[in-house]
Amino acid sequence: MIQLGYNKITEKPIKVDIFATGQLCCVGGTGSGKSIFVLYILYNILKYGKKENCKMELFICDFKKSGDFKGIAKNYAEFDEITELIEQYYEEFEKTKENSATIKILLIDEYAGYIIWLTQKDNRKAKVIKEKISNVLMMGRSRHCFVWCVQQRISASLFPTGIGAIDNFQICIGMGRLSVESRKSLFSGEHLEDREYEERYHPKTGQGLILIDGQEIQPIQIPFISDKERLKKLLQEMAKR
Repeated sequence: MIQLGYNKITEKPIKVDIFATGQLCCVGGTGSGKSIFVLYILYNILKYGKKENCKMELFICDFKKSGDFKGIAKNYAEFDEITELIEQYYEEFEKTKENSATIKILLIDEYAGYIIWLTQKDNRKAKVIKEKISNVLMMGRSRHCFVWCVQQRISASLFPTGIGAIDNFQICIGMGRLSVESRKSLFSGEHLEDREYEERYHPKTGQGLILIDGQEIQPIQIPFISDKERLKKLLQEMAKR
């Protein structure tokens, strides 16, 4: 089980079985804590892999060249090079058999910005990429191939129309205050059991909402991490082992 954070009301750990629940969408604006959240769960998943002797393959796309993920994965690309890496991952996905012993994760940071940029540059290629992402979302679970889309906003237009690809995310996280559109796309019809708490809940940095497949929506809090650079170095060291 991988720990994602804590329930802000009960203070109990929020955990997932990564083999069964791995398709992830994280949305949050600047200052919401989403980058720290992603680094935190990457740390936990790599730690899990070492402990359980489970092989992990990371393919990391850093569209805006944040530098947050450098040195964490050998399969790494920035800006206009990430299209090639996504296609490389898709080839691996197609070759992967069901119940693979290896967990393969494609992390696309600033996915929305990337798709908008690619659509303006090459609309045909953007459609191809969206279809490939959609295919992994729909069929990757049984092969233990997963997509993590991280962005400031989310909408159905970022995926192929008419097939409900966005509904295949098994872990949906909204960090900080969400726009109406993002709230609806991530958590349509979902409300906290304590409605009064929800009405007065205004998530700060490192706080938000999480919806995991088969569970109720929960308020999430990640541990306070004061030194982001140290966490990045820890991840880089873990990746070398």
